[in-house]
Amino acid sequence: MYGQPVNEAPAVQLVFEHRHWHEYRQEWRVDHSECSAVVVGGAPLTVLTAAHCLRDVSLDQASGLPVVRVARASHPLFLKARLRQAIFPEFDKVRGNLIDDLAVLVFDMSLPDSIAVAPVLLDQPAHSVLLCGYGHGAADSSPADLGCANKEVHAGTDTFAEFVPDAYAALDPVFYARYQVQFESKASVVSALEALLAVNRLNEMGSYDPALPMPTLGDSGGPWLEDIGEGRFGVVGITSFVESFYGSSPQWPFFRQSSAPLADFVYAAYGIRLDSMRARKLFNAARLKGADIRVYRRGWKDEGVYASPASTEIRR
Repeated sequence: MYGQPVNEAPAVQLVFEHRHWHEYRQEWRVDHSECSAVVVGGAPLTVLTAAHCLRDVSLDQASGLPVVRVARASHPLFLKARLRQAIFPEFDKVRGNLIDDLAVLVFDMSLPDSIAVAPVLLDQPAHSVLLCGYGHGAADSSPADLGCANKEVHAGTDTFAEFVPDAYAALDPVFYARYQVQFESKASVVSALEALLAVNRLNEMGSYDPALPMPTLGDSGGPWLEDIGEGRFGVVGITSFVESFYGSSPQWPFFRQSSAPLADFVYAAYGIRLDSMRARKLFNAARLKGADIRVYRRGWKDEGVYASPASTEIRR
């Protein structure tokens, strides 16, 4: 996430192991991928991330669970966590409907009360939220710190012009049309666009600005946070996928003004809403397996933080 370092946000970096058969060498190759995640409960430690992060993940021979570890976090205690349960849809289901891109991971430790968690916010998202993640640009090394940035929230149903204004069409109509088709094709793999949140890369003048922060490689699963008071955050969504330019137009000035690799020219980023019925169904299934997924709604009495160890949400 191209943003400011924030050390206290309830997020962690996950590293997943993947094993691939190398046909030419006739041997297994092991590589790793990185994603971000948000801590939504501490008894036991429970995080949410993007389900696509677990595509082709290695499975532990003894437990049958995905091979995943916490690599970075705000507190060293997280690094000792070991996976106990993983609840997520298979990638074929996610590929068929992107709003299923959500996973729940439960670890074998409980957090002390001094370590903050981010309950799932069951309210309409605010006008702007804090996006966080451990992502990095295509030409950069993996960051040591969590990066966060305040972004204005849009609906998943917003038109292409909300992300790349019509003014660019006049400069290069063919180039504009190409990416408009790419953008609109996502509707075929999202059956409920209202289940998505979105952010763009437009500045106050309504122009695309590659210097503005946007989710990128490694930010998948990172939280979209909202301040709920007294230094606490609630989470309204997690980063799922982005739309990027994979070519440049000499008629569009920002390509000439930035030396960033094309992979970093993201113009739209989407987050999975956590207040949807699809998300709640997954949460209930995870609670039956011991997940601690806390929820919050403005106006609730007491502290407003709830724990949900069973299939129904009960007050903590």
